[in-house]
Amino acid sequence: MRVSKPVQLVFILLAWLLLSGRSCTETTITTGVETAQKISDTAGNFEGILEDNDRFGSAVANAGDLERDGVIDLAVGTPLDDDGGTDRGAVWILFMNDDGTVDIEQKISDTEGNLPLTTILDDNDRFGSAVAELGDLNGDGFLDIAVGAPLDDDGGTDRGAVWILFLNDDGTVQSTQKIADSRISLIDILEDNDQFGGAIANIGDLNNDRIDEIAVGASLSDDGGGDRGAIWILFLARDGTVISGQKVSDTDGGFSGTLDDGDFFGSSIAGIGDLDADGIEDIAVGAIGDDDGGADRGAVWILFMNADGTVRFEQKLSETSGNFNGGLNDNDHFGSALTGIGDYNGDGIVDIAAGAEQDDDGGSDRGAVWILFMESDGEILSKQKISSTSGNFTGPLSDGVLFGSALANPGDLDQDGIIDIVAGAKLDDDGGIDRGALWTLFMQRPETDIDITLFDNRE
Repeated sequence: MRVSKPVQLVFILLAWLLLSGRSCTETTITTGVETAQKISDTAGNFEGILEDNDRFGSAVANAGDLERDGVIDLAVGTPLDDDGGTDRGAVWILFMNDDGTVDIEQKISDTEGNLPLTTILDDNDRFGSAVAELGDLNGDGFLDIAVGAPLDDDGGTDRGAVWILFLNDDGTVQSTQKIADSRISLIDILEDNDQFGGAIANIGDLNNDRIDEIAVGASLSDDGGGDRGAIWILFLARDGTVISGQKVSDTDGGFSGTLDDGDFFGSSIAGIGDLDADGIEDIAVGAIGDDDGGADRGAVWILFMNADGTVRFEQKLSETSGNFNGGLNDNDHFGSALTGIGDYNGDGIVDIAAGAEQDDDGGSDRGAVWILFMESDGEILSKQKISSTSGNFTGPLSDGVLFGSALANPGDLDQDGIIDIVAGAKLDDDGGIDRGALWTLFMQRPETDIDITLFDNRE
């Protein structure tokens, strides 16, 4: 990646200081929200119908430019929608304006959006708990998405499923492919209550077959202990079926990190790009129940991947690991959502946004988003919090909205040269109880400050 001239000058200065026997102590990168636009039952020009407890904003994904108007569109999960039956779930395709408002919307549910008759949703499937973009998987010229239904009962109770939706350019469904315990070629991969499909991410083309892989969370998997969690790396065919899969857990896939009971590894997943520049895309995985520093503070694992879906090595980010250096409190659930945001500060290294949906800044469970400026080894160079009291975000947020419950990178919506961020607040009460909301955060340009301590360390 090309590195900006100011950053080049900083690196030249640091190199000179090191060679001359001197050192620096800390890099601080600051950013914040320039403006924000809310989308909810009463805001952002959204004209769809939301009902109490739909939880719109539980999941969100960049769906590509479906209508080819130059603005990225969004897929948004509402997993407790009741179309066709109780908590069957739904996904909204939002055709966006560049100011963060909605142009038009299309709902996909048991009764809307042209789901084929072969696509059967049952009560409490919670379709829409996770969404991910797939690009044009089947090569028909239209973009496609994956949708999680973690309480699907194929093969056993709450084993979970993923639906591949092949879309039309109007956001309706052309055809579907289900991936579940009873419908894939892998044997004995899921157990009751694994909740496969609770998180999904496009993680790029690991094996160079020109088809992107997906990672799917099963955060209640019991590999190694109760609810330690797992993810599945799925190598897909063009028709959405699974060619092969690799499990990554406390006991599988080359993962050598330490997971404890109730960590819920796989709570969220993001493809973050090639962090260490080895030619293979890397992954971030949330573990919201991790107890580093205190109960349920949460953690994010950076997985440096091999082409076969196994892990080469990993780096943990938590209250006590990865140079996070404080800022998390008990029950924050850091890692509730994740998204890659590209090289945000222009230093040639990709960066990450992470949710902490139960953060208490400004009030109880209002939530927060952390911008993590990364080092190539997976540690944190600097971080910036966005919440009711940090990062120039004025919201407003109310108690219990769980801001940071979902995250997506929509690109540079307003074309000011800075990547913007979309964040879910799935228990927002606009229009009624727990109907949910999204916030589009138009971000400020990051500023770097180097705090240098000079000393002579030459003999």
